[in-house]
Amino acid sequence: MITSSGAARARYPAAILGLSLILTQTCVAALWQELGPSGDAPAGMAYVDLDSLRADGEYRVAVFLTIYAAPIPNSHSIKLDRIVQETAFDCAKHTYSLLSTVGYFAGKEVGKSSDRGNWREMFKGTPRDPVSRRAFGLVCQSPIAGHPEVTAPQDSPAVVTFPSRE
Repeated sequence: MITSSGAARARYPAAILGLSLILTQTCVAALWQELGPSGDAPAGMAYVDLDSLRADGEYRVAVFLTIYAAPIPNSHSIKLDRIVQETAFDCAKHTYSLLSTVGYFAGKEVGKSSDRGNWREMFKGTPRDPVSRRAFGLVCQSPIAGHPEVTAPQDSPAVVTFPSRE
């Protein structure tokens, strides 16, 4: 029988392994911040990508990742081992709205939410649990991620020079 402290020890290696697999894939994120155990499933670990933090008008938007120690079924009985969610926060009102969710199993996308073009109309109060409070604080207090322009040498095959119209 696994005790609660045994369960906690068991979930961290799985979460670290899952995160390392994700980070070895082609990915722009470099600043993953652990938030803590996910409240929506046993043995899940939640992270926020501070490199994804951007402003959208008066809102702040960030990408969150939850890695599960063991696959879980979603509401449509599809097995997932991680989900990625893009979430907007209204820092002044302490509210949030989900923009998108993508589910993965064994490194492959297995489902995603429908287009939430009306996310600005769907804000809810931020939950008061420790992980949600930490997520809110990090998103609302961290600087917006800088995304410098990528430049290639002039002789690079990726550089195309168009003739002047003058």
